Amino acid sequence: MNEFESGTTARETSDTVYEVVFTPVLERPEYQGEPIHGKLLALREAMGEEDFNRYINSLLRITYNGRALWLITRSERNRTLIEGKYLPLIAKIFDVAAPRVFSQP
Repeated sequence: MNEFESGTTARETSDTVYEVVFTPVLERPEYQGEPIHGKLLALREAMGEEDFNRYINSLLRITYNGRALWLITRSERNRTLIEGKYLPLIAKIFDVAAPRVFSQP
């Protein structure tokens, strides 16, 4: 075997490498309680199902304490679109003065 060939095959498994299936925000247990679940449903209604699924339901994390809201997305493009198109709507629904959106690639 030369240095460019791999010794593993598609059927081999590893104890250190594994796949984590992505769970949409609305299906995660940590976002089922109130008030965050109700606010997410109101946001879905206001944004429309397609945009909500693309930009909000795909977030890595949401941190909300009643006064501050942090949204963490996986792409800078989504961060820009959320801030440019939906930030005032998000601020109104969550009743926060300045929601923050971060990207974490």
